[in-house]
Amino acid sequence: MNRADYENALHNQCMSIPELCEAQISGVLKGIEDSIPAEKMKNIRRVIFTGCGDSYFAGSVAVPAFKKFAGQFASDFSCERCIDVSRFIEIEESNAQSTLVIGISASGSPARVKEALLRARSYGCMTLALTNNAQSDAAKAAEFSLIVNTPAFATPNPGLRNYYASLIGLTMFGAYLGECKGISPAGTMEKLADAIRTYTKSYADILPELDEKMFEMAAAWKEYNVVDTIADDINASTAKFIGAKFVEVTGAMYCYNDSEDWCHVNYFSHQPEKIGTIVIADKFDNNRTRIGETIHQAAGIGRPVFLISNGTQKDFGADENITELTVPCAPKGYEFLLPLLNYLPGAILASYVSELIGEPYFRAGKGHWGEEGIGTIKTSQVVII
Repeated sequence: MNRADYENALHNQCMSIPELCEAQISGVLKGIEDSIPAEKMKNIRRVIFTGCGDSYFAGSVAVPAFKKFAGQFASDFSCERCIDVSRFIEIEESNAQSTLVIGISASGSPARVKEALLRARSYGCMTLALTNNAQSDAAKAAEFSLIVNTPAFATPNPGLRNYYASLIGLTMFGAYLGECKGISPAGTMEKLADAIRTYTKSYADILPELDEKMFEMAAAWKEYNVVDTIADDINASTAKFIGAKFVEVTGAMYCYNDSEDWCHVNYFSHQPEKIGTIVIADKFDNNRTRIGETIHQAAGIGRPVFLISNGTQKDFGADENITELTVPCAPKGYEFLLPLLNYLPGAILASYVSELIGEPYFRAGKGHWGEEGIGTIKTSQVVII
């Protein structure tokens, strides 16, 4: 088979990331300049990130960056489910003025993100829409917007470039908050930008080889209609993102679990030889031994295991018959950037599987997916509670 015959929208987005890097950093810096004035940033003590789907995963990645750059003076940073922020989380009006709610959505169109921002604003919180659409519902619902200014792309869906943009936007905004509050020195944003450039360049160097390996793997993975992803801590976002791409472009059923719960639950699933199992791990993390045990359990019952890590399975104490791919480490001092790019192998694999099985993205609006009134992402009723 000729690999070039199976290139597609998701694949092309993955391969475009190195070229996107500089323009995306510039776009985010411009967006930050036009977002919340520095004087208003000084009063922020609590930040709540929220979003739906990929945007929620991005919010989870942002928490360590905010802790690093702005984590002093009893500050609190958390990523919460959009339905929780819009319907369940209690917002104390006495603390509202020092609380910033960031609604993340590249398109700015999901009703729940709009609802979360409107609810937070009604309680007196400062609100920010992190989006690529200045005219979106989310941007209009928030007091301020950070427009990430992602350059147009011929085939923008599914939104992998938008995910990269959201991650850069959030981490850079964390550095901006730190500078505004005097917790991080002037120039912190530019040093972070340099780390992003360095890290992205390290992926540019391996992308051709990575691409070839994922194409070879796809011949076997096209037979799996279930994908299990396993990861801990901030790598959970990568695991969930890869799983989401498999659903969107192949229609496969997917499940995410951390390394501990997987050993308690998904370990017992029927037909293990038909469940593609992706483990995402950091060789420097405190969970190394548990990751190794999880690999041993999965391989031991006949699961096809694919390890994506900045090391090898031996770094986790495992020595199993699995497929592994070593990806670059994040720059020293910026270890929280690891999830900025370690989803690329899984996304490329999903893209090739989609082509090999002839499955259209998002089911192409056919069957029940094309029936009017069933999908409610954009049309769900907005209720301010």
